[in-house]
Amino acid sequence: MKHFYKLGLAASALLLATSAFAADLPKKTNAPVAAVPVAMPRSYSWTGVYGGLNGGYGFGNYTEDGKDTFGNPTGGLLGVTGGYNYQMASRWVLGVEADLGMANVKASNVGSSELRYTNTFRGRLGYAVDRTMPYLTAGYAGGSTHDDNGGSTSDTYHNGWTAGAGVEMALTDNWSAKVEGLYVHLNSEGFPGGGTSGADLGLARIGLNYRF
Repeated sequence: MKHFYKLGLAASALLLATSAFAADLPKKTNAPVAAVPVAMPRSYSWTGVYGGLNGGYGFGNYTEDGKDTFGNPTGGLLGVTGGYNYQMASRWVLGVEADLGMANVKASNVGSSELRYTNTFRGRLGYAVDRTMPYLTAGYAGGSTHDDNGGSTSDTYHNGWTAGAGVEMALTDNWSAKVEGLYVHLNSEGFPGGGTSGADLGLARIGLNYRF
């Protein structure tokens, strides 16, 4: 019996020693999970050649003799647009843009006059806020009027200039939409009856462009 008692004490001591040794062993840890790379969003660039359509509304007044003879013209516009943008690292965007359109901006009083065709060639300076770009624009403008006075008619081309501002927004990587306002001054030219007239016009336009 005494031997069994000693054997139990020895077994208990061995069990305690084994537990203490196991507690001192380094704990097993799971291998670190590799971080999944997150794709950074690609910033939009306005650089490239583009083309599209524009349309809107024109209003204003004829100048000189045209004030009393023709009155104040109003009407719609529809045209095509083409241009090129270059975006700098500073987010400023330099561009050139041209458009050619048909118009039905007309007025009548004693006589009548209708602005039938318009064209502009302008520089643009914008600032890219990712997919939104406010811009200023200015350059050449011209227009052709059909004048009727005293039973005589004439078609006259007017040179001039334009300035304005707008905002363009990228809808996709290729498509963008814009809204802009232009002030157009057309120089005075002669019309039937011996008078002269030009025009001061405001053009409110929207446009849809595709960047190639």
